[in-house]
Amino acid sequence: MIKRFSVIYIGSIRCELIVGQRGKGCIKILDRAMFPINFGSQSFTKGEISFKSVYALCQTINEYIEMSKTYGVESIKIFGTTALREARNRLYILEQIKINTGGYEVEILDKEEETHLIYRHMVLKCDPQFNIITDTKEDQMLASISSGNVSVALLKNGVIDYHQTAELGYLKMKEILKSIEENSERFETLLMEFISINTQDIVENIRKRHIKRLFVSSHEVDVIAQLCGFTERQDYYVINAEDFGKLCKVAGDLTVNQLLKKYPLLDQSEAETLNHTLMLYLKLLAETGVETFILIPMMIGDAFLDFEFQITKKQQLIEWIEEGSYLSAKTIGKKYHTSHRHSEFVEKISLKIFDSLKKYHQLGKRERQLLSMLCYLMEVGSFIDHKNFWVQSRYIIETTDIIGVNQEEKAVMGKVAEAVKTNFIKVEEKIHSSDEKEQLLVAKLAAILKLAIALDKSYQQKIQNLHCHVKDEKLMLELTTGKNFQLEEYFFKASRATMENVYGIKPILKIKRVES
Repeated sequence: MIKRFSVIYIGSIRCELIVGQRGKGCIKILDRAMFPINFGSQSFTKGEISFKSVYALCQTINEYIEMSKTYGVESIKIFGTTALREARNRLYILEQIKINTGGYEVEILDKEEETHLIYRHMVLKCDPQFNIITDTKEDQMLASISSGNVSVALLKNGVIDYHQTAELGYLKMKEILKSIEENSERFETLLMEFISINTQDIVENIRKRHIKRLFVSSHEVDVIAQLCGFTERQDYYVINAEDFGKLCKVAGDLTVNQLLKKYPLLDQSEAETLNHTLMLYLKLLAETGVETFILIPMMIGDAFLDFEFQITKKQQLIEWIEEGSYLSAKTIGKKYHTSHRHSEFVEKISLKIFDSLKKYHQLGKRERQLLSMLCYLMEVGSFIDHKNFWVQSRYIIETTDIIGVNQEEKAVMGKVAEAVKTNFIKVEEKIHSSDEKEQLLVAKLAAILKLAIALDKSYQQKIQNLHCHVKDEKLMLELTTGKNFQLEEYFFKASRATMENVYGIKPILKIKRVES
């Protein structure tokens, strides 16, 4: 087991080193260092990061690596988030970092990984006091405000059932609106209008709920807490919404230079983005209507270090995110008016087939979870185009935020949803993918799901009992029904070619008819 380790975080405005040592149920921080960078302003305005900046960063990273080695660390991890992720020349930048740091590679967290890492860290900091994941009475909301994105999660019964991200971080807004800000007398009004335009979908979903508790995380939390009167640093701060509104009113009328003069604790970059951050906070407060809210410092480096090295509550919080993924999929299906009874029935059948084929597909728990979620998402496209719903289903799945599901997984689910169409007398179509591993996974899941859909083609849940097992290279599906099963039998026969082509196993249907 690794005892000492370090994390190097490449953000939008800083590169940070954290050296940690494993303790009893916690990590002891041995050292920290921070170096300012401007990757965010370059990436968000020009779309690229200059090599001059990269070479300067490499010098800092090399210094951090040497510092880490003096502590005898056994592992050094380097990762980046939004600024690197959105740079068009990301591939070349990462290669130069690798070359100029002696072979160290940078892991880029995708948007989903970054977001659910932050959510888990927020829960870790606040749950002992607020019981976020065990509260079954109140609707709650988590919001993370980073340099490039605003992410919102709504919780019901302590589980995330809605999640969405808007590309509207404080630094990104600053760079987009810089020229307007310089020529505007009432910039705070314009800023709020811009925020409102870009958060319409999020706001629409917030207004459907009665949010009782609001938790917000951002990089500037400690600074904002000091502006609100807190004198000591804390894991979180409970802020009165009315008092916060007074702060926003005062700060909103001040220029950057005036902010620096009035609030000496601010540095230049904090003063330049303060009002952008405050306006985002105000928007969340206005839509939720809470009287107090909880601010949590966003410490992505600490969160990555904590969960990468499997410390506090890791498994519990992973399962919490997975539960949220499943519930989010159900919520999306409901939004697009799919049949919940049909989806639930298809899920039960799919999982029985999946489990009976474990020896043949060699897939694991995660693929089983994706299959479960797919059962509630496969027909969402019917809301838009009933005739060619699978095309729309794929698009919706691939472009909708689902907490804990990354873009690669959404791409797989989208392709499976498109592949499971079972049109009347339609020649079996091949499943295509530029990635052979992905193609194989799509084909394996599609083969299972096609059979399950066929067995409830009437949407009437006619099966009373179902038993699945493999015998002599045949998948035996033995079922009991008291209803006319001719439609399902026909589509079962029309859908089993994929199973034969992918697994080399022939599905056989055995029906025991009973009195209904």
